[in-house]
Amino acid sequence: MQPLVDAVAGRLPTWKAWLMNKAGRLALVKSVLSAIPIHQLLVLAPPKKTLKLLEKIQRGFLWAGRADAHGGHCHVNWRRVCRPLEYGGLGVRDLERMGLALRLRWLWLARTDTECAWQGLDLQFSSKERALFHASTTMAIGDGSTALFWEDR
Repeated sequence: MQPLVDAVAGRLPTWKAWLMNKAGRLALVKSVLSAIPIHQLLVLAPPKKTLKLLEKIQRGFLWAGRADAHGGHCHVNWRRVCRPLEYGGLGVRDLERMGLALRLRWLWLARTDTECAWQGLDLQFSSKERALFHASTTMAIGDGSTALFWEDR
C-alpha cells in the first residue's frame, strides 16, 4: 500500500500551500487528497496503518500546509473535521468508514445486480464486513430464486 501513500504525498510539492488560505487547502483535501485513495478503497481493505498515514498527510496539509502537522498546528480534532457539515464538521471523508461503505456496496451489488461486469469478481470480505452487511439488510423471499438459505435473514 506504500505506492498509494506515495501517490497522495506526491501531490503536495506541486501546490504552493503557503499561498493558500485554509479554505483553499480544505477544498484540495476534499477533492484531491481524499479522491486518490477512494479508488483503491473500492476493492481493497487497507491496514489501519496505511489509513493513518493518509489521514496524517491530509491533516498536515490542511492545518500546516505541509506533509505533517504536530499537535500545536491542529485546530480541531480530526474526527470532528470528518463529520458532515450539518453535524459541525468540515465534510472531509473519513477514509476508514468510506472504504467500509464502498466495500459493502460491492456486496449489495453482487446480490441485486446479476447482469453487470463486476459480478464475476472474486473479492474477499472480512467477517466484520459480512456481519455488518447482514445486520443492515433483509431479504424478501418472493419466489426464492435470489434468497440464500444459510446466509440471508
